[in-house]
Amino acid sequence: MIRGRMQQMSSDAKKNMPLTEALVFDIVEYLLNNTGYGYSNEISFFIVDKKPKRYTSREVVGILRNRPMFKHAKVSERKGGIRWRLDVNSLERYLFQKGFEKKAESRGFYEMIKELKADQIGKSKLILEREAEMDTNQLYEALSKVWA
Repeated sequence: MIRGRMQQMSSDAKKNMPLTEALVFDIVEYLLNNTGYGYSNEISFFIVDKKPKRYTSREVVGILRNRPMFKHAKVSERKGGIRWRLDVNSLERYLFQKGFEKKAESRGFYEMIKELKADQIGKSKLILEREAEMDTNQLYEALSKVWA
């Protein structure tokens, strides 16, 4: 009986995640490799080019719109569609709720998240060190480019 449970557990651990969740992971990977940001067209092109028989552009955009970790970045330019940012706090909650922590760890997401956070904090520190050179609006604009 114990042996049967062990085999069942190992087969459960090897199960592939649903295609929708695999797409979420591919988009997250793209954003983590691009400082946490990307435009709809760029993300869609990357995903569809990487796996042309699996996903369509509409599916990619649908996932961007309907998952809590993908947020609109507040920018006025729209050179490649809507600009999206990765909300790493929402991503971490999502991975925990779905039970995908091990899959995320195996793809290196937690290390990439840590590097992204460190990069954003470092950029913010540099901006704040130059605070005396800027007025309030310039400072706010510079910080919002890092975090928006």
